[in-house]
Amino acid sequence: MLNFAQSKTYTTMTAQEIVFVGAGNLATHLAAALAQAGHKVKAICSRTAASAEALARRVGEGATALTNLDHLPPADVFLLAASDDVLPDLIAALPAHCRNGIVAHTAGSVSLEVLARFGEKAGVFYPLQTFSKAREVDFTTIPCFVEGASAATEQRLLELAQSVTPTVQVLHSEGRRMLHLSAVFACNFVNHLYDVAAGIAREQGIDPQWLSPLIQETAAKLNQLPAHAAQTGPAARGDRAVLEHQAELLAAKPELQTIYRILSDNIYKSFHP
Repeated sequence: MLNFAQSKTYTTMTAQEIVFVGAGNLATHLAAALAQAGHKVKAICSRTAASAEALARRVGEGATALTNLDHLPPADVFLLAASDDVLPDLIAALPAHCRNGIVAHTAGSVSLEVLARFGEKAGVFYPLQTFSKAREVDFTTIPCFVEGASAATEQRLLELAQSVTPTVQVLHSEGRRMLHLSAVFACNFVNHLYDVAAGIAREQGIDPQWLSPLIQETAAKLNQLPAHAAQTGPAARGDRAVLEHQAELLAAKPELQTIYRILSDNIYKSFHP
């Protein structure tokens, strides 16, 4: 198995001047965490003025809300917290003076190479968490993964990440892609299944909140057990009769029936090879 992660030793970092391009879920929490750690968030640039202004207010006095990339002020670090599909155009549009600072994107599945125009000052700052603006998070519990085009840039990003969380590692592009893929299975797919489960319950007049203790215990077990050891249910037991009966209950929902069969078969094979 390839090991892409490398542990590092950290040093104390002086306060940095930081500019955010993007004001979405991740930017909202990361900007607040960096400001709380003593860094100066100089500006928030977003396509919508309201989003930029809301985050600028959140990080405290002195942050400027912008909608025009040409107006970005000088900074030590420019963090690009934008969606993967807009990153190439965004990077191409950044003003030349950004080359004087580190330019890092925050995407899990995008290579460092997309920032090639910034040479040795290109980097990645990737916090592994699901973020929603309306829900507070404790950033000190979030692992962060960084990459730099040079040793100096990498060290600066390591120190910046260490100022907001103790769990920081270098993880190069291929490893980060695989980590992001793992996160999609562990978070996005699982959350979608919660939504599917709630829909099935509602259709029968059942309160989806009755599933909440089950969901919480399922997640809590992972603090003590590997996921494979924590697996329960008819597929893990090999109860084919129950599996077939439940699949039949989804006959009117062929897409969900297919998902049910694929997941059940995968679980069954992992316990009954």
